[in-house]
Amino acid sequence: MEKFPPKFSKTLVTPDPHYIPGYAGYCPQLKYHMGKPYAQLTARLLSAPDVAHSQRLVLQSGHLPPTQTDPGEGPSRSWSGPGRHRERIPGYTGFVPRSQNYFSRTYTEVCRDALYEFESDIKRRIQLTSSDHLPAVNYSLPDFRPPKLNTPLTAISKDPAPFRPANPWKPLGSPYFMPDSSPYKYFISGFTGYVPKSRFLIGTGYPITTNQALIQFGKQMKAGNSAIALKEDDSNLPSINTIYSRHHGIIPSFTGHVPGYRFQYGQTFGQLTNNALANTQR
Repeated sequence: MEKFPPKFSKTLVTPDPHYIPGYAGYCPQLKYHMGKPYAQLTARLLSAPDVAHSQRLVLQSGHLPPTQTDPGEGPSRSWSGPGRHRERIPGYTGFVPRSQNYFSRTYTEVCRDALYEFESDIKRRIQLTSSDHLPAVNYSLPDFRPPKLNTPLTAISKDPAPFRPANPWKPLGSPYFMPDSSPYKYFISGFTGYVPKSRFLIGTGYPITTNQALIQFGKQMKAGNSAIALKEDDSNLPSINTIYSRHHGIIPSFTGHVPGYRFQYGQTFGQLTNNALANTQR
C-alpha cells in the first residue's frame, strides 16, 4: 500500500510540542538558550528529558472535557437557558461576572467556573426570597376609630386684623446712599461689580475695603469731584481727573502708557514712572 507524504514538512514546520512565535507565557530555561528560532528552541526545551517542565502543555488543542459533578452538589456546570452559553472564547471583551475570583487557569475554565458560581448564587437568592422562607408578618392594623369632633368653633370677630410684626423688614437700599456711620455700608464678598476707590486699598477684607472705598468716594463727590477740597488725612489717592500724579509714581502692574518710561531703567517701577513724568512735564 502506497504511503502518502506528510501533510506538513518537518523541515519547514517545527513538530509539536512547541510554542508559536509571539507567545508571551513562560517557557523553562528559555532565557539561557539562543541561536535558533523560537519554535525550535521551545520544542527542544519542552521535549528534552534534562529540562524540568510540566507534563501538561499550556496550549491545548480541542475542546475541554466536561467537568463531572456530584449528583447532590447542585445544578450541572452546563449553562442552561435559551441564548446562554458558558463557554467564552479567548478575546471576548464582555463582562463575565465573578471572573475576578479565578486565576491561574485558561480563559475558558475561568469563564465556566465564574458563570457557574454566578448561576448558583442567583438560585440561592431566589430560594431565600421565596414565600416559604419568609416569616409570617401581620400587616393588619388594629381597629382605629377617630374621635368624634365637636361642632365647628365660632369666630371671635368677623373682620380679624392682619398680623403685623413689631419690627418689619425694610430694604436697606444701595450702599452708595447710606450714611458713613451705617454698619451696612459695604459690599458682600463675591460682588463682581465695580467699586470706586477700592483698587488702591489693600491688606484688609473685602467688606472693610469696600466700606473705606465708599466713604472716600462719598466725600469726594460731596467736595465737587475736586481733589483740592479733600483733606490730607482723608485720602492719599490721586484725583479722578489726574492720570499721572506729579508727586507719586504709578503702582506696579499698571498696563497703560507711561511717557518716557521705555528710556528709564535701574530703579523700581514707582521711581521710574515718577521720574518719567517729571521729565515729560518740564
